[in-house]
Amino acid sequence: MANSLRDQLLKAGLVTEEQVEKASQPKPKTTKPASPKNRPPQQQQRPAQPPKPQQPRENKAFSPPKKDKSDLAQFYEARAQIERDERREEEQRQREIAARRKQTREQVAALVSANLQNVDDADIRYNFVVGDNIKYLYVNEQQQQDLAAGKLAITFLAGKRCLIPLETAQQVLTLDPDKLVVINTPDSEGS
Repeated sequence: MANSLRDQLLKAGLVTEEQVEKASQPKPKTTKPASPKNRPPQQQQRPAQPPKPQQPRENKAFSPPKKDKSDLAQFYEARAQIERDERREEEQRQREIAARRKQTREQVAALVSANLQNVDDADIRYNFVVGDNIKYLYVNEQQQQDLAAGKLAITFLAGKRCLIPLETAQQVLTLDPDKLVVINTPDSEGS
């Protein structure tokens, strides 16, 4: 390390000769009044003086001086409050919608379960169309005739295909218009 930091800074052009000379001059020592901790022991011993009444100390924690907010700051604060309120209202509205959907699903499930007409030992396969898919359900002969006549309908509950009376199917559709209910109408046989 032949070059000192000073020489390197000069060579790089970051400082001038005057700045180097100024920095190399000895700095005068500032004398601070000795605090009680820094005083020699002989100065700390003083003749006893009557104790001074203690005044309550103020809280010396830094608190910035209170300033009047600028118009821009007030505007941003008001806008942030409005956005928080709108977000809160939207979340509340979404919770209410979800609660209503859940209640509707429960009502539909109870209605379908109460009027379920599926038979476990049915042996006739009844095919029906849902969208582009062909689905099937096993029914007995009487249920097949009622389905063809439009007296029974098919709906889904928890992934299971359920046979329900037409009146129940209409009640389900009034409760939940988006619920998938397959109703065979006799006049649509030709089309």
